[in-house]
Amino acid sequence: MAFDETRNRAYEAAIQRVVTRDSVVLDLGAGLGIHGLMAARAGARRVFLIEPESVVHSALDVARRNGFGDRIEAFQGRLEDVTLPEKVDVIISVFTGNLLYSEDLLPSLYLARDRWLKPGGHLIPDRAELMLAPVAAGKLHAEEIQVWSEPHRGYDYSSLRGYAGNSMLSLRGESTKPTLLARAKVIESADFSLASATIIDGSASFDIEKEGACSGLASWIRIHLGDQWLDCGPEDPPVHWSPQLLPVDPELMLEAGSHLLTGVHRGRGGDWTWTVESSTAKFRGSTFLGQPRRLADLQRLAPQYCAVLSQAGRARLDAMGRFTGEHSNEAIAGYLLLTYPTQFASHEAALDLVQRLAQAASS
Repeated sequence: MAFDETRNRAYEAAIQRVVTRDSVVLDLGAGLGIHGLMAARAGARRVFLIEPESVVHSALDVARRNGFGDRIEAFQGRLEDVTLPEKVDVIISVFTGNLLYSEDLLPSLYLARDRWLKPGGHLIPDRAELMLAPVAAGKLHAEEIQVWSEPHRGYDYSSLRGYAGNSMLSLRGESTKPTLLARAKVIESADFSLASATIIDGSASFDIEKEGACSGLASWIRIHLGDQWLDCGPEDPPVHWSPQLLPVDPELMLEAGSHLLTGVHRGRGGDWTWTVESSTAKFRGSTFLGQPRRLADLQRLAPQYCAVLSQAGRARLDAMGRFTGEHSNEAIAGYLLLTYPTQFASHEAALDLVQRLAQAASS
C-alpha cells in the first residue's frame, strides 16, 4: 500500500491543496505513515499518526530518517483509546473498503471526525461513491464457480457450487478484467463530513449496450480527493482497492437493448445481498449463503440467545481474569494446564494461548 503510486499521487495532490504551515494533521490508520510524511513535507506544523499495530513505530523511524521527526508523533492504539494533544485541521484516511462500507472502517473515520476535527476542517477523502455495472467475466466465473460442477479426480463437489455462487470475487488483474455490458451507475453516495450510516439499500436499472453472458454485477468505489476523483474500477489503473464481482449463477444471457433491474443491500450484520432481474430471469445472491451454516450456528446469532461458555471458553475467560499485573504469562499457562488438562496438549500450547490473549487484551 505504501508504494501504490496511483493512489499516493492523488492523495499528495489533495494534501498539498489544503495543508498549510499552521495545519495540524491526523493520519488515521497510518500504517507506515506515507500520508503523514506527505503532510509534513507540505509544511504541516504537527502531524499525528494513529495506528493499532506496532508498525507505527517503524513509521516514526522513517519520519526521523526523512527529517520530520520533530513534527510527527506516533500513537499506537485504537482510535477509541487514543487522546491527541490537540484537535486537527485535516484528517487523512484510507478507511473505505473495497465496496465503501466493507471492512467496517468508516465508523472509525466518523468517530475521529466528531472527536478531533476542528470546525471547518478538511477530510481526505471527503466523499465517495459506490459504482455498479452488469459485466461479462466468463473466465473468472468458470474458474471460481462453474468448476465446482466438474468432477475432480472422480469426486463430485457439485453440491458446493451454491456457496461459490454467493461469494464475492475480486476483479483485480488483467486475467479477471470483465467486459461492461452497460454504463456504470452510482448506487450509493457518501459525504464523509456528514455521514454516519453504513447501511446500503440501493437499486439501479440498466439499458444493456452489449450482448453477452452476464456473470454478475461489478462494483467498485470512486473517492474524492481534493478537487479530483480517484476511480477504482476494472477499467482504471490498479490501486489498493479492488473491484468486486457479485456473481450471477448461472450466467444470464442478455441482448443489446434489453433492460436489467438490480439491487444491492448491506445491513448491520455485514452481509451483502444483490438482485438481478431481466425479462427472462430473476436472481438473488447473498454472502450470507456463501458458506455452510449449521442451524446451531444460526441460533447463536439470535438476539434472544443466551450463551453458555464451553470448556475452551472458560479457559480463556479464566486466563484473562488473571491479567491483573500480578501473574506472568508463564504462570498463567501453568495454571491453565493444571486446571484444564484436556484443553491443552502441552505447556507450550497453553503459553501460546496466553500470549495471544495478552497481546489482544493489551492492544
